[in-house]
Amino acid sequence: MKVVAIVIAVVCIVLAIGYYTGAVQFGTTHPGPHHSHAIVAAVVAVAALLWLRFQSGATAPRSR
Repeated sequence: MKVVAIVIAVVCIVLAIGYYTGAVQFGTTHPGPHHSHAIVAAVVAVAALLWLRFQSGATAPRSR
């Protein structure tokens, strides 16, 4: 699951940069930069990094 979180974070960071600069036009209706899409992609990237951080924690001891 750690690899999935890293892949999601990297893809979302690339998308955020692309939307902010206007290079990515996926899911948009007019050309130019889409700052709101960039913010959403950045938030998803941060959420994926938080998910990665919580995946690396110690496991709970088993109860009998």
